Amino acid sequence: MKVEKQFAALVLCLVVLWASRFAPLSCEALGDHRVEAPSWLAIAAVGVLLTVCMYPLAHDAVSFLTCRLGWEAGFDHLKIYPGDPPAPNARPISLKTKLLLLYPLDLATVIFFLLPLWTKVAYCG
Repeated sequence: MKVEKQFAALVLCLVVLWASRFAPLSCEALGDHRVEAPSWLAIAAVGVLLTVCMYPLAHDAVSFLTCRLGWEAGFDHLKIYPGDPPAPNARPISLKTKLLLLYPLDLATVIFFLLPLWTKVAYCG
């Protein structure tokens, strides 16, 4: 069920991108700087950046949901390694560290920076 979880996580990210147009953020609330003619490259870049930032959280949410619904035997969270590229003997970041540090930071970045930027580039031009 690995491919189905990855596809479901991607769909969840795209649903968030689409649903952001109904968010309480208006173009006037996002600042004085209007995007006159946003290019498709800017829209695609911000959309891909937002999807990449949301994907680990969405994948683990889908994995947790499939575990709780009984579709899978255990919770198989996404393994994230420190460093780029990771050392050959590096251990993945623990689930506790992801839940206490990585995911709140990721969620704050998405909510307070990337979603307003996406709204401004995609809908306020």
